[in-house]
Amino acid sequence: MSEASAAEAATAGRITDEGIAKMRERIGVVVPRDAPFNTEASIDGIRHFTAAYGDENPLYSDPEYAASTRWEGLIAAPPFVLTMGESEVKTIRPELRARGAHALAGVHEFFTGDDMQFFKPIRPGDRLTKRYYLCAVNEKAESRMSGGRAVHTHYRSDYINQQGELVAIERFNFMRMEREGARESGKQAKISPAVYTDEQLAEIDAAYAAQPPPRGSDPRYWEDVTVGDDVGTMVKGPLTTTDVIVWMRGWGGGVQSNRRAWKHRQRAPKFFTKNANNAWDVVQRVHWDDTMARAVGNPAAFDYGRMRSSHLTHLVTNWMGDDAWLWRLACQHRQFNFVGDVQWVRGTVVAKSVEPEGHVADLEVSCTNQRGERVSLGNARVILPSRAAGPVALPAPDGEDDVPLLY
Repeated sequence: MSEASAAEAATAGRITDEGIAKMRERIGVVVPRDAPFNTEASIDGIRHFTAAYGDENPLYSDPEYAASTRWEGLIAAPPFVLTMGESEVKTIRPELRARGAHALAGVHEFFTGDDMQFFKPIRPGDRLTKRYYLCAVNEKAESRMSGGRAVHTHYRSDYINQQGELVAIERFNFMRMEREGARESGKQAKISPAVYTDEQLAEIDAAYAAQPPPRGSDPRYWEDVTVGDDVGTMVKGPLTTTDVIVWMRGWGGGVQSNRRAWKHRQRAPKFFTKNANNAWDVVQRVHWDDTMARAVGNPAAFDYGRMRSSHLTHLVTNWMGDDAWLWRLACQHRQFNFVGDVQWVRGTVVAKSVEPEGHVADLEVSCTNQRGERVSLGNARVILPSRAAGPVALPAPDGEDDVPLLY
């Protein structure tokens, strides 16, 4: 199959008023999810996840070191929760399923950001339950990327441990748009692939060499933090297909092969298109297949949004030290990170406060590529130990989305 044919095959989905209405029928319906990548947290699973995005903090990989910290044992990096969670429900009632059947089928979706809150550490041996549902559907009159209709869908996942405790909440967003419009607009496709000189590669290597190690066991006290403090800079990249594979090895990604892929295709045929061999393959291959990426209007394959969310988390946890607690991290991914792109991950302290949850520092964080474009923006709330008030206490969950749940 030619590239043009692959593009035509990949652009079948359309956004219609009926499709949007059907998508809204799914709001509040608790949805079954596939088996998680990690049914149970393990030392190896926790370690492999941090390796997937380049985190070298021994708190997440060295049980002997972790035993000497305030946690008295290994804990997982905050976004590890995304690899876990057995579905709270196994089926959807037929009448609920019928209401939202085939909503926006075949319309491509892009992850645009998430807002995560963390309340409890995950330790080896923990098992989580996941409650997953759609919270809102908002139409955008015109997409900057596609030039046509677009729909924002907003989801929530709750992660509950074996003690019935809420461990984390993730609120996350997708933008759905017609692939044909994205392809024909060609806005992203005009970006030239990055090519580096030896001198530029030497600068990137120097940034890797200069990156401070994790703060680790040296507490960062709230009293020592000043508004305007530089949180530091990390370099990530240049992004390679290998990096995407390594990320999926630690995160999971939900992609199946062989008979499992065939069974997935029976359940969700629009998740697959024909590739250049005229064989079925997942549309998710936009992350490693340039032909498929071009079919949806991009010049090359691109990273996963949650990969970049983990990069921002990495910057924050390196800065805050092992005695602190990452309470919340929210980010928006505004542009793609294409294979070949470098991400410079930076942050600044923008506020300090004393709240019922503890002594809090607010950070602004971002990812900027080699073209000087801020492709991701975010903010984090960190609870720090205090010389006056003592160690950090874990925050209690707060607030519910005003969405009646349907089981």
